[in-house]
Amino acid sequence: MNASHCLDARIVLVTGAAGDLGHALVMRCRAAGARMAALDHAGKALRKRYADHADVLLIDCDISNRDASLAAVEQVVAHFGALHALINNAAVATPRHRVADIPLDDWDRAISVNLTGSFLMSRWAIPHLIAAGGGVILNIASQLGHVTARSGAAYSASKAALHSLTRTLAVDYAQDNIRAVSLSPGAIMTSRLTDRYGDEAAVNAALAPLHPAGRLGRPEEIAETALFLLSDGASFITGSDVLADGGYTAV
Repeated sequence: MNASHCLDARIVLVTGAAGDLGHALVMRCRAAGARMAALDHAGKALRKRYADHADVLLIDCDISNRDASLAAVEQVVAHFGALHALINNAAVATPRHRVADIPLDDWDRAISVNLTGSFLMSRWAIPHLIAAGGGVILNIASQLGHVTARSGAAYSASKAALHSLTRTLAVDYAQDNIRAVSLSPGAIMTSRLTDRYGDEAAVNAALAPLHPAGRLGRPEEIAETALFLLSDGASFITGSDVLADGGYTAV
């Protein structure tokens, strides 16, 4: 199969699609022939990001809300007639505090979006993936689910739990021809990081030395890896976490 068309006729739903990484995921899958649904809680930003792509179904939704997340999945299936893949990309990064100083609302928000939101979206998607004859759940996790950073407990804990959820999804639904895989990027040059550090030069100065590759990753690189994991070329990969971290966790 031509790699540029390896998702022909498949319906793919991406959460967190208004951000830089989410947009790269949507665009790469779209270029590979998939019909795309893009979901984000920031509806205005979502519409602006995809203003030139009328073929992408846009859904304004907070995935931590049970009713709204269910309605979002049902909307995708009603619009396209099926669902073949779910990419759980939505995540929040709360302010950094040592464990005893984490505001409880920040902890709850990190867990409710990064973990429970991915659980809910998977839960609602699974019956439709089964009805389609199988499919893929791809959870975008993080290298910080394997290791941690000072004052990063909420984010790291949520991503480590996402690794575990991925493994259980894979085991529970292997007989239904559903694969579950997590993809753990290292630091990726996105507006989330430039907003935090000030500009790309400051991001590179702070984070590039932590990666043996000597640089940060690009959203397009993660999207290319995601495409492979969704494709038939990865049909024997399930229950695994794939690190795309420039060697961050190797040292």
